[in-house]
Amino acid sequence: MHTALGGRLSRLYREKPCPQLPAAAKVRILPVRALRRCRPLSRCSATRAIALTVQDTVRQFQSFPGLSAPGNVTKLTDDGVFQGQTVFSKFTWPAVLGGEEVYIWGSFNDWTKGVRLHKADHHKDAVVILPLRPGTYEFKFVVDKVWTPAPHEPTVTNVEGHLNNYRVIAPTASFSIRAPNAQTVFVVGDWDNWQYSLLLKKDPATGVFSAKAHLPPGQYSYAFVVDGSMVTEPDLPVHPSEEYGEVHRVWSFEPDLFRIFYCTGWEEAVLQYRRVVKGQPLSKDWQRLSMVNAPSRGNSLGVWKMATIVPSHPAEVLEFTLNNGAAGEKLKEDRPGTAPLYSCPFPGSFKLAKGMLRPFPRGAESRIMLVSDIDGTMIGDLGSPDAFESSHRFAEYWENSASLAGSLLVYNTGRSLGQFVDLMKKCEGRVAIPDVVVTAVGTKVWHLDETCGRCAASGLKWIEDTNWTLSLDVGWDLQVVRALARQLVGHYRDEAVLAVLDDGSEHRHRMALTADVKVLDEVVARLMEGFQRERLEVRIITSGNGSHRYIDCVPVAAGKEKALQYVRQQFGIPEHLCVAAGDSGNDILMLEGDHPAIVVGNAQPELLTWLVRQEQSGKVIYADACYADGILEGLARHSLY
Repeated sequence: MHTALGGRLSRLYREKPCPQLPAAAKVRILPVRALRRCRPLSRCSATRAIALTVQDTVRQFQSFPGLSAPGNVTKLTDDGVFQGQTVFSKFTWPAVLGGEEVYIWGSFNDWTKGVRLHKADHHKDAVVILPLRPGTYEFKFVVDKVWTPAPHEPTVTNVEGHLNNYRVIAPTASFSIRAPNAQTVFVVGDWDNWQYSLLLKKDPATGVFSAKAHLPPGQYSYAFVVDGSMVTEPDLPVHPSEEYGEVHRVWSFEPDLFRIFYCTGWEEAVLQYRRVVKGQPLSKDWQRLSMVNAPSRGNSLGVWKMATIVPSHPAEVLEFTLNNGAAGEKLKEDRPGTAPLYSCPFPGSFKLAKGMLRPFPRGAESRIMLVSDIDGTMIGDLGSPDAFESSHRFAEYWENSASLAGSLLVYNTGRSLGQFVDLMKKCEGRVAIPDVVVTAVGTKVWHLDETCGRCAASGLKWIEDTNWTLSLDVGWDLQVVRALARQLVGHYRDEAVLAVLDDGSEHRHRMALTADVKVLDEVVARLMEGFQRERLEVRIITSGNGSHRYIDCVPVAAGKEKALQYVRQQFGIPEHLCVAAGDSGNDILMLEGDHPAIVVGNAQPELLTWLVRQEQSGKVIYADACYADGILEGLARHSLY
């Protein structure tokens, strides 16, 4: 019986074409034998045994038929100190973003060929693992023949004006196993659901196979596949796994990097640097690196540029100067006034402005996503002369700190897009420009068109997220909702008591009314009764203060919290790094999610009534300061400032 099974597995251990992949691609089906510290045969499944090797992946570098190159794109490379070193890096196109055929192009191969990403099945993320040298790379995805940057990856606008994703490749996890008689060794783990393999390189002198990988921060389980058998290294600790028997574990942390943010009025900025260890330069030649635009509007002094360099030695010091990339008489340089060179004494993030180089700890931390209401939260009373006073202070902080670290700003408002655009024109740069705007009480999602720049003077453009809009059609019938609302308005026969503000003509997923507070509960009850009678899934949201209240009828799949979660997942932001801020009752759903929240000091009574009923767990911060100052206070108290 065991002989027959062994023969069957041997026949499986052959390279064969996979019908789901291009003809050039192959998969290797790995047999798993019951060795000591191995996964039991009874738990082996054909699906789990399939692993696409790195060699197979690399062989798929091929031009995309009928697709032109993205133009003259800046190539970012390292300075040669990592020659011969390889770090495996995983690139993902999340399933939530859609798309059938996904390729990645980038500076890792001079933008000459696309690499196909693969899915375990139709509903899984598309993934590829590439062997790259440590350094900084720009890349972009081609999804169903459309060039697009990934929202969950950092973006830069390079000197050619192209908006691309970028990533700093540095080893964050190492793997090694001694197997002197083995031919091929892979490492498989839960960083990609055990579906792909990293190929280890053998040192003939010691018989040790090893590899380095760039993995997102976190703890991972893994095992080795030695000549087709899943095993563990006897000298390493093992942990029980219900599905895979005994496995190893490894922690991956953010790598130590030199990150330099430079505020300048130059159109181009070039970093000239050298690496120094114990006072001795590692190379006689100075290295030259073009800086790219940081994800920030900058300030009155200019715009922020940035450069990232991977250290090659634990005690490395980075010395540098800057220039404008010109030649001859047009060349301009930036050197410190008290020393011949700027110096970063240790890996980390640094900001350079007005000749002052300072540590910038926020630049090395994980990016956050702040989701804020606008009226009464980000800005004050528009009738007041100081309506934008606190929002201006917030904008200065955000653009010169949080945004530099790649953090995202989302406005979640009851305003329409047109009303929001008018507000941004009125504020004259005193309100931070967001990456995303959620309008009409969570029924519309708009992304900033980054190709137009982020400065208000350049003219902002917004792109509707049609996937979100279409998802709200389920269980929604505007005609029925409109008829029920008009019938109720006719019942009261007095627009001072109940009136229609928006009958869905402007937003097909929103019916807005205003009601006298005396009849508010009765109106809401009658609306809900009518919707239930018509078997419609409708969410009723009330807000406002004074003698009248706003009533918004939207699909049950809509609302500020639903839209928040949709955007958060798009950008790949963990729940604990997503912060919501609000001041009124229509913010309650957004504030009571599992993420941190901020209630500003000027909150309306209905929100305060909700707040006192909440558990004092620290998840919701009630700020002393009002408006945007309260947001800054809340971020600081959440340790996210």
